[in-house]
Amino acid sequence: MPKKLSKNPLPQSSSTISSLSTITTSSTASGNPVNPALSLLPPSLTDPSLPLPKLIVFDLDYTLWPFWVDTHVTPPLKPNAQHSSATDRYGEDYGFYCDVPSILYTLPRAGPRIGVASRTSAPGLARDLLKMLHIPAPTPLTDDATPAPPMGKPEKPKCVLEVFDGLLEIYPGSKIRHFEGLQKRTGFRYEDMLFFDDESRNRDTESLGVTMWLVRDGVSWGEIEAGVNEWRKRRGFAKMPDATELP
Repeated sequence: MPKKLSKNPLPQSSSTISSLSTITTSSTASGNPVNPALSLLPPSLTDPSLPLPKLIVFDLDYTLWPFWVDTHVTPPLKPNAQHSSATDRYGEDYGFYCDVPSILYTLPRAGPRIGVASRTSAPGLARDLLKMLHIPAPTPLTDDATPAPPMGKPEKPKCVLEVFDGLLEIYPGSKIRHFEGLQKRTGFRYEDMLFFDDESRNRDTESLGVTMWLVRDGVSWGEIEAGVNEWRKRRGFAKMPDATELP
């Protein structure tokens, strides 16, 4: 019997755009535009003295989105007008956890590459959904939280599939195999990789040198920060406040 769906899926598109555009930073002089990507990062992730992983990898089901794509979703899928979610044959809407669009928008602009490692038995359906879902760019704000004047053409929403830049390992099998594929494509050491997943059995990836951070109700900015802090701690960088991971 399928697992009960999470209570924290992606909200309506207007709420999503609002959540992306109301975060700012006080690091600039009053009235100066803030880089919308950097303003979304938790402060610890913008410290230039501390490194970030070269590759951050995500599972799909109950990590980026609150369902099992192979058991809950019935094709065909049809995206809504904003491409923030898609409706299946029975009229059910499917989209990301609420923080995921801003996470996928921001991380590649902060330096790390991002990828997917999923053992779903419906890889084609998962890819279809990733093609349909788009990430809206946040609205630049000044440090007093007012919208910055437009500078050139506004950035168009980006297809989620594109932000992963081909780093997709989506097929049944071992996560070890997924990471071997990602390592071959990137050339990065496993020690430079951070993995977010909702299943503790996938800690076997750590035998390769990967750092895995366990999540229970989807990826959020808090989970990203905690995972990066754990990755830094294991690599011997400046100790951050201890994060508490779910058992």
